[in-house]
Amino acid sequence: MVVRPLDHTADVGFELEAESLEGLFQAALAGLLQVMFQNPPQRGKRRRRVVLEAEDLETLLVRYLNELIYLIQTKGFVPGKASVRIEPKEEGFRLTATLFGEPFREAFGFQGEVKSATFHGLFVRQEGGRFLARVILDV
Repeated sequence: MVVRPLDHTADVGFELEAESLEGLFQAALAGLLQVMFQNPPQRGKRRRRVVLEAEDLETLLVRYLNELIYLIQTKGFVPGKASVRIEPKEEGFRLTATLFGEPFREAFGFQGEVKSATFHGLFVRQEGGRFLARVILDV
């Protein structure tokens, strides 16, 4: 799993690379945590289940990241790890994730609010047997 920060004028972004689609979505959590925290949890004793559906992988990735942002900033649940499963559906994809996290703590070194994941510059694709994505966050 690889997460590379991107330089972007008004927002924050990152590129992701993984061997599987599930790994790509796990890397997206890691990328989000790098943006939001200096010392995010690596795991967690608390669990949350997330089920999302979308017509394509790009929309699914945006919905997933926005759900994570909501859980962190509104519910005070900071997922450090995710077990992700993505299944094709007749019209799109379904993501089922178990998030392992901790309650929000100052020790995590919160670096600032993220408004949302955006569709600007977004892509998810398979290339050379690996999955790649680019994400821009509105901060």
